[in-house]
Amino acid sequence: MSRDARPRRHRPVVCLALSATVALMTVLGGPATPAAAVAITRCPWRVTTVASGLGSLENLGFDGAGTMLVSRTVGNSGQLYRLTPDGKGSTFIPNVAAPGSITAADGAAYFTTGNSFLSGVFGSTDGTIDRVDLGTGALTTIAVTLTMPNGMVRLPDGSFVVSRNVGWTTGLTKISADGARETRFAPSVTMANGLAYDAAHNAVVASMDLHPVSTLAFVDLDHPDHLRTVNLGLLGLFGFPDDLTVGPDGLVYLAMDGGDIVRIDLDRHAACILASGLFGSTSVRFGAGPGWDPHSLYSTDLLGTIRKLTPAAG
Repeated sequence: MSRDARPRRHRPVVCLALSATVALMTVLGGPATPAAAVAITRCPWRVTTVASGLGSLENLGFDGAGTMLVSRTVGNSGQLYRLTPDGKGSTFIPNVAAPGSITAADGAAYFTTGNSFLSGVFGSTDGTIDRVDLGTGALTTIAVTLTMPNGMVRLPDGSFVVSRNVGWTTGLTKISADGARETRFAPSVTMANGLAYDAAHNAVVASMDLHPVSTLAFVDLDHPDHLRTVNLGLLGLFGFPDDLTVGPDGLVYLAMDGGDIVRIDLDRHAACILASGLFGSTSVRFGAGPGWDPHSLYSTDLLGTIRKLTPAAG
């Protein structure tokens, strides 16, 4: 069905402090903390600015044809925004209510709405998964009555997993490809934020952002009750792990609202900080499509800046 335009509910930067307060009340309900943190080193990448002053940015994705898609808020107005490699942008879809995660596939972009802090606190069911045809701009709503769908991943069978990180019931929800069926997924994962699909291990990777230590959860799709967690240390509660991606090298790349961009190598039980001081970082993706460097990582933040991170030796 077609989605009507809805007013945007803003996710302000000050939500970070309020989220920490909520975390202090709820964190004891999460999974047991992993015993040993991974080894942390620094391997700085070059950081340049692609665009700035874009409002508050929540997520990004690439359409593969030369356009970066960004979910953003300007004042109280949410949008799906598009950017070309020269840094020029334009509004793609106006009046999007609290846009969250974006993923592009098969000539379409899928994105969540209703990703507002207040929706999570009050348990509002105003969230959706929407689909936009990248050629025609036609909008379709796939799933409705979701509560604060923050992160999202589209699985190989076309189904979705979404995350909720604020409220009395946090964690992951799996939704069928047609949006008709909704089930709790890997219930031991709580306060989940960013999501990615790890094809090599057929697993969903989730960041858990309101725990005493920064934690990643790996959920085997064939055995979702067999949960593996990884302790990153990394400033604990105030690191705020946000969205993440699995790179072409099979490693996990994580944006942290506290300002670090981190690469995690699970086989070596090690992590490397690529950049620090990028406060409010919300998402990272490798470039895809003409004009976007596939070896570079692009990031968004709550202050409206898009950056390009390039390996120092590159």
